[in-house]
Amino acid sequence: MSFSQGSAMSLSDSPELRLILIGEKEAGKSAAGNAILGKKAFDAVGMRTRASLQNQAVVRGQLLTLVDTPGWEWFSLRGTPASSSAVRREMVAGSAELCQPGAHGLLLVVPLAYSFGERERQAAEEHVEMFGQRAWCHTLVLFTIFDRRRLRDSSLEEEVEDNDELQALVDKCGGRYHAMYGKPRRGEDLVGELLGKIQGMVEGKRWSTAPQSGDPAGGQEDGRGGGAEGRGGEDGEREGAEEDEGVTEAARGGGRC
Repeated sequence: MSFSQGSAMSLSDSPELRLILIGEKEAGKSAAGNAILGKKAFDAVGMRTRASLQNQAVVRGQLLTLVDTPGWEWFSLRGTPASSSAVRREMVAGSAELCQPGAHGLLLVVPLAYSFGERERQAAEEHVEMFGQRAWCHTLVLFTIFDRRRLRDSSLEEEVEDNDELQALVDKCGGRYHAMYGKPRRGEDLVGELLGKIQGMVEGKRWSTAPQSGDPAGGQEDGRGGGAEGRGGEDGEREGAEEDEGVTEAARGGGRC
């Protein structure tokens, strides 16, 4: 899957924002999607999502399209994949069909109700990379916390910093993360804050989720001519080289995109 460099984008100016929810089974993807859209758009907690589903709503004046995807197993034997080939196809090809002409980002849903170790981090990384290495530049970790008492006396920031595996995952996403709580505090606008963080993530970039031949989980470069998206010659080559360098750094955990 490839990414195209575009001119700076303001969410308020974009006619539609398209996001894909991914995560392990029972991570709270559907519940998070319902909270973001402000309605019961997806299955209730405890119901398994077996196929990619799309729903829309106008949120804070922005048309928002969310695609919920099947989750991978929260536990798998070492050396075995955390999801079947059918689940992987549905996650990538299924979401691509529902997210035309391309997604603006991935929301990687991670529940803080369970312990998060090396195995969970590796499974998450494996599934993000199904969308291509450049997907890291367009991914935000979305923590689901159904009970604030889970944090006890610590903050979310401390929870991440104290867990090397969580910190490594967040670093891969360029330090981008947010939390959706089961019961927001009075005056707390978790959705508005999330959209603000997504604004920073997608500024000037959009990637195509359309699968191409020879690359079941990826696409081709967006070759539109003219403007910032399709400059040719030395400027275009230099921009492409800078973008590739940024993607490489992000894949190492540097998060520079």
